[in-house]
Amino acid sequence: MSTAIVTHKDCILHETGINHPESKERLIAVNKSLKAFKSSKIKWFEGQEIESKYFYEVHTKSYFQDIKKKSPTDEPYRIDADTILSKDSLRAALVATGSVCKAVDLVLKGNFRNAFCPIRPPGHHAEPERAMGFCFFNNVAIAANYAKIKYGINKCAVIDFDVHHGNGTQKMFWDKPNMFYASTHQEGIFPGTGFKDETGIKNNIINVPLPAGTDSELFKKSYDDLIIPALNKFAPDIIFVSAGFDAHIDDPLADFRLTNKDFYWITKRLNDFAIKNCKGKLISCLEGGYNIKALTESCLEHVKGLSI
Repeated sequence: MSTAIVTHKDCILHETGINHPESKERLIAVNKSLKAFKSSKIKWFEGQEIESKYFYEVHTKSYFQDIKKKSPTDEPYRIDADTILSKDSLRAALVATGSVCKAVDLVLKGNFRNAFCPIRPPGHHAEPERAMGFCFFNNVAIAANYAKIKYGINKCAVIDFDVHHGNGTQKMFWDKPNMFYASTHQEGIFPGTGFKDETGIKNNIINVPLPAGTDSELFKKSYDDLIIPALNKFAPDIIFVSAGFDAHIDDPLADFRLTNKDFYWITKRLNDFAIKNCKGKLISCLEGGYNIKALTESCLEHVKGLSI
C-alpha cells in the first residue's frame, strides 16, 4: 500500500465554541469524505499519545506543563481571542501530535510510502513557549524531531501551503541547519510573519509571501521557480507537509483564489519529488481550511495526489 491515513477519534473532543472557524465539524466532514473514497492503496490507522520528551525538542518543558495546568475541568480557558482550551482540548492535542508521529512510524518502518493525518487542533502557529492561532503544539515540528531522534533521520523538510504563515515552525527551525522550512502564504495577514528576508541560520528558511488574489498560475510558479529548487538543493531525507486548505477561493479567512485541483497539483508535485529524492517518504498533516465543502473536496484531492 502507498498511503496511510492516521487520525484519532478524540480529535473532535476539542471544543472551540459557537461560530469558531476551527470547529469539530471540519474534521467530521473530512473523515466522512475520505472514508467514502475507496482505494486499495489506502489504509486507516489510529494514533496514540507519545512520550512527553518528544515535545521538549521544540516546546519548553515549562510551556508543556503550563498547558496541562491550564487545561480546565469545566468552563473553557481562553488563551487568546482565537485559541480556546476546553476540558478535552489537551487530550485532542496530544493524540493529534501522536497521530503524526504514528505516521512517521508507518512510513519509516517501510510499511507505507506516505501518510496523511486529518487531525485537530492544528499546529503550525504554536511557538516554543506560546499557543496561538488555534494551535497548542506544533505537530509537524514535533514529528520531524521524532523522526530524527527515533529513526536517525538527518535532514527534514517542512513545506507549508496554508494561506497563513507557519510562524511557529519557522521559529523552531530557524537555527537548525538540517531542518528546512518553506512557505507560501498571503502577505499582510495573520500572523504577520514570513517576509522574504526571513531566511534562517543557513538559508534553511524560504518564505514566499504572495498578494491577495493569488491564483493558480502565481501559486504554481512560486513552487516551480523558488521552493522546489531550494528543496532540491537542501536534499531532504523526508518531507513533511503542513497542509492548510484555506488558500481556497471559497475560504472565508483569506483572499487567495486556488481551487480543489490546485491542491491536487501541489500534492502530486511534492509526492513526485519525494519519490525521486526521498524514497517516497512524505507525511502530511491538516492545518487550516474553514469552508467545510471546500475543505473536504480539497482534502480528497490531496489524498488522491498522495495515493497515485
